[in-house]
Amino acid sequence: MTHEPGTESAADPLATEEGIVQTAAKAVNECRWVVGQCAARWTKKYARGRTDADFAALIGLSGDQVFQRRRVWETFSDVRDTYLKLKWSHFYAALNWDDSAECLQWAEETDATVAEMKAWRRALRGEDLTTSPESSESTIAFLPDESTEVQDPDEFGGSSGKPASAGGRNTATAGQQKEETTGIYTPFRQGAMSPSPKETEGDKATVAAPAPPVAQVVKRMTKALQRYEAALTPDFAKEFRGLPEQTQNRFIKAVGDLSSRAAELL
Repeated sequence: MTHEPGTESAADPLATEEGIVQTAAKAVNECRWVVGQCAARWTKKYARGRTDADFAALIGLSGDQVFQRRRVWETFSDVRDTYLKLKWSHFYAALNWDDSAECLQWAEETDATVAEMKAWRRALRGEDLTTSPESSESTIAFLPDESTEVQDPDEFGGSSGKPASAGGRNTATAGQQKEETTGIYTPFRQGAMSPSPKETEGDKATVAAPAPPVAQVVKRMTKALQRYEAALTPDFAKEFRGLPEQTQNRFIKAVGDLSSRAAELL
């Protein structure tokens, strides 16, 4: 259960600084939303010049992790109940997107993973999905006093991290927090039509899920194709004609291949 500002009472665990710290510490491995809410409340009422790194030292996380959870809470706490199927990582990925509402809605309707949501957005923006996203998407910077790009949540090795030093400087570097990943880039992950492992509210535990039935896959693909069809407006066509010939040909070929493959289903 979360607590909104202005609802403090004697029974409210977030009514005091001690209560906020204790609540956040208990939620570190259980719910990122609660940690973010506590960090936001602490920053607003009790920080007194202290930073996310200082709060992180109190609960056993890194300053970066607290910063990210606080930002997600402050940005999406008022709308997260609108997207009941999505995980915290979806909101984190969309944190700095100007079209976050549209992307989150698409992911909600299609049961998309974070990787699929990112790829769908890139496709709408006309990016080449056979290449890696711009390196800036995965760049992490810890700037507790101003807006900044944040690291891809899928790159964290876990929800806990090294606490900040007594001086308030974060001692855990991005390299220490980031998992080493290798392999060929695939915008839609291998087996993308299989649902991702189910996670608890705090993304603590996962269990393998069976592949979805064909009917479910068809439903998801149909919604996605209808979205793409709706994007083919006269304005789209006008700008499309101005694209490089190679890009146009690749798009037309991909659409033709899909049409031919769909015809084989009948």
